[in-house]
Amino acid sequence: MTSTTPSSFALDRTPEIVASPRALSDLGRTALATLMLSCLWVTMQPFQTKFVEGATSGSPVNQLGYGLLALVGGLVLLTATPRPALRALASPVWIVMALVLVQSAAHSPTPDASLRAVLFALAAMTSATAVLCLTPSVAAFRLVLAGAALAVLGLCYGGIVALPGAAIHDASGPEAAHAGLWRGVYPHKNMAGPVMATLFFAGLYLLRCRWRLVGGAIAVLAAIFAIQTGSKTTAALLPAVAVLVTFGRMFGGRILPVAALAVLLAAMALLTLGAAISPVLYDGLQWILPGTTFTGRLDLWRFAIGVLGDRGWTGLGFESFWATPVVKGAEISMELSWDPRGIVNAHNGFLDVAIALGWPGLACAVAVIVVLPFRDFLRIGRGREEVRLGDFFLMVLAFSLLNAMLESFLFSRNNPVWISTWLAIVGLRLLATRDVADRR
Repeated sequence: MTSTTPSSFALDRTPEIVASPRALSDLGRTALATLMLSCLWVTMQPFQTKFVEGATSGSPVNQLGYGLLALVGGLVLLTATPRPALRALASPVWIVMALVLVQSAAHSPTPDASLRAVLFALAAMTSATAVLCLTPSVAAFRLVLAGAALAVLGLCYGGIVALPGAAIHDASGPEAAHAGLWRGVYPHKNMAGPVMATLFFAGLYLLRCRWRLVGGAIAVLAAIFAIQTGSKTTAALLPAVAVLVTFGRMFGGRILPVAALAVLLAAMALLTLGAAISPVLYDGLQWILPGTTFTGRLDLWRFAIGVLGDRGWTGLGFESFWATPVVKGAEISMELSWDPRGIVNAHNGFLDVAIALGWPGLACAVAVIVVLPFRDFLRIGRGREEVRLGDFFLMVLAFSLLNAMLESFLFSRNNPVWISTWLAIVGLRLLATRDVADRR
């Protein structure tokens, strides 16, 4: 590009490699983007052994750290992002989603704490968006991705060696069965596993870009760590998603992967939440997989849906349900597989969104995290760079959406799994916009 407008990987294909002021500026932007993504993936409190969630669970370290990242991210969006990319980011549906999140605090029993949680969730999303807008080119994004991935892997493996008490689950607490399973810098194996899946997809993307040594190392190290977390969901979804997107693209272009993922998501929704709501779907689930309860999750989902009741149109407020008096004061059936009074989330991201925002809010969220990204993937150009990067983002998104049927992380303010999901959503949006801008 010859324009003096600041570039981003969304619009610029030709980064300068000579020692010019522009090249030095690009180097600084790449380094800052790498640092920001590393902080978002590692979190502000690595090796924290207690998993804390909820609107009132704020930490001064998190508030300061994510607040600073959001400040930097906001400045990047205002000063270093091309106007076409800004217009793409100002999606009306995204704006409505932000407003729905903010207004949900009004329905919370602790509105101030809920609003604070919403603002920090939006701050983390702004920071992730800025990582992509700050990166000056696709080639530079590969450096950012590799640098952040190696930082996460280095800390996680370093923790296994130097801080095994923090990086490996032990037999203390209510989850003694997890003893010996790896979690790295994260508080739980079910967070570490999906993060490693994202890093595996990053390594695969770098391999496809002929970064054989770095990409191969990242993919292998991430896969080994994912196995050691003992996360069954990750073990099943990681290869399935990689194969589906890769071979779907190979044999069906852009349409087949999206169509297959849409069908798979619909089927998963019917067999999980659908089975918790409809006796007919429950019978169908038992016919397909006799005895399946998703480790007691069906009881938990029925309980949550029952408590939501007539508040389904408005929701109960962002991060204002689990571990609150709303749950602790509810009538608990002795037949439940889990005691919901000690649960921190629904173990279903879509249900937690419905609990927080209501069913209309869930519909808006589905548009933001499913419908629009799938549409953007279909609009990405056919160039080699676009295909490879688009496939990477789709792998991350597909894994996250399928994983969200059994785990909760959607819109979670400091959850690196959500950060990866949002990064993929924004990446697909910017790639689609880049192709439109090029055609003009």
